[in-house]
Amino acid sequence: MDATTVGREFQKPNFHFDWTEYIVFSLVLITSLAIGIYYGFFEKNNKTNEDFLMGGRSMSVAPVAISLICSLVSAITLLGKPVEIYFYGIQPTLIVLVLIPITLILMYILVPIFFRLQLTSAYEYFEWRFSRRIRVIVSIFALIHSIIYTSTCVYGPSLAVEQLSGINTMVSCGAIFIVCIIYSSLGGFKAVLWSDFLQGVVMMVSLSAIIVVGTWEVGGIPYIWNLATKTDRTNLFIMDTDFRSRYTFWTSIVGGFFTWLPTFTTQSQIQRYNAVPTLRESRLTLFFNTCGMILIMLLCSWIGLILFANYYNCDPVTTKTITSSDQLLPLFAIEVLGRYPGLPGLLLAGLTCGSLSTVSSTLNSTAAIITEDFVKYYKPDLSEKQLLIISKTISITSGIVSFALVFVIAEINKTVNISPFSTMLHGTLLGPIFGAFCLGMFFPISNELGTFLGLISSIFLTAFTGLGNIFAGLAGKLPDQRLSLRTDGCTLVNQTGENIYEFEKTLTAFSRFSDWKQMHQQDSFLLKIWSISYVWQPAVGV
Repeated sequence: MDATTVGREFQKPNFHFDWTEYIVFSLVLITSLAIGIYYGFFEKNNKTNEDFLMGGRSMSVAPVAISLICSLVSAITLLGKPVEIYFYGIQPTLIVLVLIPITLILMYILVPIFFRLQLTSAYEYFEWRFSRRIRVIVSIFALIHSIIYTSTCVYGPSLAVEQLSGINTMVSCGAIFIVCIIYSSLGGFKAVLWSDFLQGVVMMVSLSAIIVVGTWEVGGIPYIWNLATKTDRTNLFIMDTDFRSRYTFWTSIVGGFFTWLPTFTTQSQIQRYNAVPTLRESRLTLFFNTCGMILIMLLCSWIGLILFANYYNCDPVTTKTITSSDQLLPLFAIEVLGRYPGLPGLLLAGLTCGSLSTVSSTLNSTAAIITEDFVKYYKPDLSEKQLLIISKTISITSGIVSFALVFVIAEINKTVNISPFSTMLHGTLLGPIFGAFCLGMFFPISNELGTFLGLISSIFLTAFTGLGNIFAGLAGKLPDQRLSLRTDGCTLVNQTGENIYEFEKTLTAFSRFSDWKQMHQQDSFLLKIWSISYVWQPAVGV
C-alpha cells in the first residue's frame, strides 16, 4: 500500500455510554417491572392458575401478535442476522418467503388442532395420542432446550454490549433475569404479553432509527446497494446444490422451511395461539406475526448491508478492532450513530428487549410445562390457589437456574461460539419434537415405540452433526465461504493518534463456488457431513 494513501483510522474502542444512553436503557427495565406489578397486584382477573399461565384465554389480537414476534426474534437474531448479511450477502433474506407457506400450514392445519384441544401444555397431546412416557420424554427435551437457550440468548448479547459499553456481562445478565423473574412471577402470562408488546415496539423503533440514520450517514441507498452489488452480495438466486454451501436458494427455501416451522410449535408459541377467545383471532395473530417477522428480517438484512458499506475496506473483525463479529452492530452504533444522543442507548434497549422477551416467555412456558405435565400428574387434588403458588415458584426457580447456567455458557463460549451452539440446540431438540407432532397428526399407523425410536435416533443424529460442525470449525477445517472483505483502507493508530502501521490489501475469503470447493475437494466423508450448512440441521431432526 502506498504510503501516501489515505486510510481509515481506527483504534481499539474504549466506549462509555453517557447519561442519555442509560436513561433509555433504564426506562425499558422500569416499564417492564411496572407492567408486572400492575398485573400482579391491581388486575382483578388474574387470580387463577389458568389466568397466570394462559391469560384466561381472553387476550386481544394485538398483544398476542406482537408477543409472538418477540418470542421468535431474540437478541441473537438482532445481532447475528446483520452479521450474516455482512459476511455472506443477502441470500439468507430469501428465507422470509417460507414464512408465507408456514403461516398457511399453521392457520389451517396445525393451530386448529391445538385450538380445538385447548391444551395448556402443548405436550399433553403426546399422552393423548401415544402414551404418558412419550409426553414425559418430549417435555424434558423441551425444558432442556428452553432453559439452555434462554441462558444463551441473554449471555451472547450481554457479552457484545460489555465490550462496547462497559456494562459487565454478568451485571447486565443479572439485571435482565431479575426484572423478568419479578414481572413474570407477579403478573403471569398477561404481564408477559403486554411487556412483549412494549419490547416489540422498542425493537422496531431501534431498528428503524439505525436504518434511517445509518443509511444517511453511510452514503444513501444507491451507494450501499451498488457497493453490495459490486462485491456479489445481492445475488438472491444461487442455485448450487452442494449441501455444504452455507446459503443458496435451496437452503433458504427448503432448509429455511424446516428451520422455522419447528419454532412455531414450541410451548410458548402454542400458549399464544390458545390465549385468544376464538380460532379466527388466533389466525389473525398468525397473520400479523408473519407481517412483523418479514419486516424485521428485511430490516436486519438492510442493516447488514449498511454495516458492509461502512466497513467494506476496513473490516474490524480482521483487524481485531472487535473480538467477536457479534460486536459489529454495537461498534457501528457507537462510531457512526454516537453523535446522535440516545441512539446507542436505543440500540442497547432494543437488544435488552430481545433478551427480556426470550426470558419472560421461557419462564412462563416452563411453569406451564412443569405444572401441567408433572405437578398435576403426581398431585391431582391441588386447588387452583395451590397450583398458582406452585406455578409462580416454578417461574422464579427456572429463572434462577437459567441465570446460573449463564456461567456455564460463559465457559462454553471460550471454545464454542454462541451462534452455532444455539443453532445446534434448535436442530437437536426442536426438530425431533416437531417431527413427533407430525408423526402423531398425519400418520395414523404410528405408535409409541416408533415415536420413541424416532425421537432418540433423530436427537442422536442431529447432535452428532451439530457437535461435529462446531468442533471441526474450532479446528479450522470447515470451508470459509465468506465473501471478500478488505483492510486496505485501515490505518492503525495509537491513543495519541500516531500511525503505527498500515494494513496491506487483504481479501479475507474466497469466492463462494470455486476456491473453497477446490480446497476442500479431498475432505473425508465425515468432514463433508460435518460441513453441511447449519440451515439443514433442523430438517435432519424432523
